[in-house]
Amino acid sequence: MWQSDFTRDFARPSRRAVLAGAAGASALLYAKGSIDGAQAQTPWLQSEHPAFSVGATVGGLTFVAQDAAGPSQLPTGTVAQAERTLENLRRALTSVGQSFDNLVFLQVLLTDYSQAPAVAKLVQAAFRPERAPATCFLGMSTLNPGRRLVRMDAIASTIADRAQIVANDVPLPLGSSVHAVRVGDLVFTGAVDAADAPLDAAVPPSAVILDRMDAVLRAGGLSMKDSFRHWSFIRNLKVPRVNQAYGRGRNMRLDSVFAPSDFPANSRMGSPALGDGVAHRSYAVATRGKRQYPESPFARKMPKVFAQAARAGDWLFIAGQDAVDVANRTLFVGDLRGQTEQCIRQLQWIVEAAGGTMDHIVKTTVYLIDGVDRTVFLDAYTEQFRRRLKSPWMPAGLTMDLDAMRTDCLVEIDAVAWLGPR
Repeated sequence: MWQSDFTRDFARPSRRAVLAGAAGASALLYAKGSIDGAQAQTPWLQSEHPAFSVGATVGGLTFVAQDAAGPSQLPTGTVAQAERTLENLRRALTSVGQSFDNLVFLQVLLTDYSQAPAVAKLVQAAFRPERAPATCFLGMSTLNPGRRLVRMDAIASTIADRAQIVANDVPLPLGSSVHAVRVGDLVFTGAVDAADAPLDAAVPPSAVILDRMDAVLRAGGLSMKDSFRHWSFIRNLKVPRVNQAYGRGRNMRLDSVFAPSDFPANSRMGSPALGDGVAHRSYAVATRGKRQYPESPFARKMPKVFAQAARAGDWLFIAGQDAVDVANRTLFVGDLRGQTEQCIRQLQWIVEAAGGTMDHIVKTTVYLIDGVDRTVFLDAYTEQFRRRLKSPWMPAGLTMDLDAMRTDCLVEIDAVAWLGPR
């Protein structure tokens, strides 16, 4: 993992993998070596908070999130912040011997979605068409720390076996010339949209999404049955009938594809803005290889809804975990600290069921209901991870402030773990 100014107190030999700057671009170091090179090259690279490492690289994939932080004041305006955010991403990748050519997926978070077309032009211009990443733009309620207007969450890969995927008759994601990118056995799709439709429509937006996702995967030689991890962002999710239509459409398309216990691991969130006329946006990960679905008896099981986690090769993708118990009851209602602690307990149970530990988690994404006390979350998250890790290295990650999730839930956390050799 990369070192930032925020985490210098933990600059000591670690049992977790760390990178030693550009000179160690592909070499993971264990309990030896120095991280001073990475510090010297990019001294101002930061995660949004010390609770998250700046980035993580293992198994041929690199995870990094950046915003417009830097040695000077934040730029004014969304487009100016997007320009600096892209430059920070470039610097982060350069510090580990990579470039924008290595990006396979880029998620762009905006507090003012009206600026999405202008930011999309910047994003598309930043990449060579033959090496363009798949993209997903999302509207956020807020981005923290304060005055952030843009954050970008990226996945890069050093795997040489790579292919761009474009599907006929499916609209391209905003800011990209491709629908998906395959690296090795993994396929990362960009955003797939569905337009507004009556809530009682014969084919709900979530079914339209899955039809289009299937078309994208088929263009890459796969199909929906090869997908194992889905993310769904829905406008007006607070409306109960919207959520019901979402579930109806997914079952309409997935019941005949997956066994009840093998549904893709999933996250379902409410986004305040997805663009004019867009009701639902999703992206996914699929694989050409075999999949497994490890389960913990201590976390809730939701057959025909989502799996707790899916393993593809040595990668484990854990579904969004909220404070809901095995009896499908929401715990610690109104208590952000209690719900955060419960989410992390469930992550631990699931990664251990897959044969790993919390030290195998390399990336988390945290979804917070807009308006919660973020300091309470960060304190609980940091304390709970530090108690469970054998090293000082926190996973890479970021937060998203959204306007809806499951009723009475204030926080949800998903995770990616690497279970292979280090």
